[in-house]
Amino acid sequence: MTRQGGDHIELDDDALKAVANGTRLRLVESLGEAVEGGGYGTRRFSELMTEVGLSDSGRMAYHLDKLRKQAYVERTDDGYRLTLRGLRIYQFVRSGVLSRSPEVGPFETDLLHEACGNPLSIRYENQRVCGICETCGVTVESVPVRPSSFDPDRLETLERAMQRQLWAENFTLTQGCCLHCGGTVETDFRSPHEDGGDGASVDGPQVLFVCNVCHWFHTAGVAYAGYLHPAVVAFCHERDLDIREHHLLDPPVDVPRPEVRSEDPWRVAVTYAYENDAITLTFDDDLTVHSVTTQQGGAASPQA
Repeated sequence: MTRQGGDHIELDDDALKAVANGTRLRLVESLGEAVEGGGYGTRRFSELMTEVGLSDSGRMAYHLDKLRKQAYVERTDDGYRLTLRGLRIYQFVRSGVLSRSPEVGPFETDLLHEACGNPLSIRYENQRVCGICETCGVTVESVPVRPSSFDPDRLETLERAMQRQLWAENFTLTQGCCLHCGGTVETDFRSPHEDGGDGASVDGPQVLFVCNVCHWFHTAGVAYAGYLHPAVVAFCHERDLDIREHHLLDPPVDVPRPEVRSEDPWRVAVTYAYENDAITLTFDDDLTVHSVTTQQGGAASPQA
C-alpha cells in the first residue's frame, strides 16, 4: 500500500500568521456571518470596525491588508468579502475544532451490541464519539465529531451526529476519498483480530483505510464496504428499507461472519440478510465487488 500524496502542498508560515491573530479571526468571523442565501456577502469598512471593536482606521486597514495579501479576503465595490480560502478558515473556526470541547456521557442508547445483545452507551470526549458496550468493556466504534455537530444539552443530537458522521465517512472512504482532507484513500486487508489502532473492536477479516495525504486511518470489517453498494441499497429498497435512516451500528440487515474464500488473491463473501432473503457480495482486497448473488426464500440467483 502506497502512502504518499499531497507533495505539492507546502506549509506557508505567512498564511498561518495572517490568521494567528484575534482581531483578524474576528474579521473572518464577521465576514463569514455575512455569507447568506448561497452567496458571498459583503461588509463595509465601517461595519467591520464596529464588529471587531476597533476605533483606529489605520489599524483596521493594516489587518484587512494582511488578510487580503493571503487571499482570505477580497475587496469589491460594495465592501469586503471572504474568498473561498477565507471561507474555509471561517468554517474551520466555526466547527469548534479550536474550542475547548465538552465532555458528554456516557449515556445509554437504544443501540444494541451485536455480540452480547446489551445496550450500547455513547461518550463524547476529545472530539470523538465512542460507542461502548459497558457489559463487555469494549469500544465498538469511535468516530471524530466536531463540536458544532450537536447540542451538549440534548443528548439525542449527539447520537444523530454520530450516525451522520459514520455514514459520511463510510461513503467517502469506500469511494477512496478522505472526508477530512480530500486526499486519496487506499485500502489494505488485515488478519482477523489484528488491532487496527483506532480503538474499535472488529471481528473477522478487516480492511484498513489510510489517507495518503493526512494519514487518517480507519479499520472496519469487510461488511462495512458493502452497506452503500448499489446492490445492497436496492435490496433494502425493494423491502421498503432505507439503510441510511438506520444507525451504522444497528443496520436493518443481519450480517453473519464474512466467508474468506481465498487469501491469494483475497476473495471475501459478505451476506446481508433480511428475514428470509439475502444478498451476498464477494470483495477483493481493493473492495471491488466480483460477484453478487441474491437469495429469496432459500433459492439463490447470481446477478450479472
